[in-house]
Amino acid sequence: LPATNIDVSVVCLLLGFHERRTAHPDVKDLCRMTSSSTPNGTKGPTYYEDDFFMFISCGARDGLPKSRVRVDFSREKYGRKVEPSTEPNIARFWEDHKRNNPRLFNGSKFRMQSVDMLEKDGEGNNLVTFRIGLTDYRDFMGTNMGRDAAFLMQKGRQSCGDPHAYLSQPVGVGSMIITSDDQVVMMRRSSWVSEGPGQLDRPGGHAEPKEVAKVCGSEQFTNEAVLDELFASVINEIRDEINIPESFLSEPRLLGVNGNHKSGGRPSVEFIVRCSLTADEVQARYQAGGQAEADESTGLVMFKLADMLRMDFVNPAVWRDLTPVARANVIMIRQGF
Repeated sequence: LPATNIDVSVVCLLLGFHERRTAHPDVKDLCRMTSSSTPNGTKGPTYYEDDFFMFISCGARDGLPKSRVRVDFSREKYGRKVEPSTEPNIARFWEDHKRNNPRLFNGSKFRMQSVDMLEKDGEGNNLVTFRIGLTDYRDFMGTNMGRDAAFLMQKGRQSCGDPHAYLSQPVGVGSMIITSDDQVVMMRRSSWVSEGPGQLDRPGGHAEPKEVAKVCGSEQFTNEAVLDELFASVINEIRDEINIPESFLSEPRLLGVNGNHKSGGRPSVEFIVRCSLTADEVQARYQAGGQAEADESTGLVMFKLADMLRMDFVNPAVWRDLTPVARANVIMIRQGF
């Protein structure tokens, strides 16, 4: 392909490159690439960390607008495959965890089958396409987080060429929030949460099928409505976790999609959101309380944006204290510089 017709990030995607950290702290020097395999059986970019990988990184510092993102939704085509011998274990695992953590509840979630940047719009811009079905939180806990995860991934590779074919793969969402004074907002996760307890994390959660059902009805999901929820959900999470109203937030822009090895490669769609409040104003709103999901975190920690983009060099201890998805979010922004 002529170089003028394709983004650098897509060249990396097609050639199967991934970024490896060098010893030099200059962000622009973090670009040595080497071949790696993504979990969907194809080649793709993966940052060299032991607990996360990239399905795709858009390679844009400020992310891509919703106009450059597409969704192909299908319950039938994009649901998880069932392995009969492990289904009873899913039910037992769920009941065990409910007994240990009464706050857990089941709910419908979107499932990511795949994502790519292979199509273009009429102006030659690369488009991100998600292929999405449905799953639920019980199946996530019993497959991605369950004792059979390794077996299911091996069976998926052997029978489907896709290690995630038998896994729930619920679509998580998250966002780096950058304040008006260029501070990055991180929250300390509560000890009771199932993923990343006690770690520093960006606000995040899930896109919710129940919200699409309010618009389309429970059986009539449209591609456009699912796309709208994908972008709206991250704003809702910021409101419900940090207590920042939508009026102070920019439109989310897509950074990419990462996978978390600690949860069976569970995908998280990552965004960047600008906030018109200062860090002190965000802290004051958070401490005022009243947000719907206040119990999911114990406090906020602010970092200068320039420091966060080099945190693995500036303060490696803080870097490792970030959840895998938070570190992946930082890497996606860094790749745009």
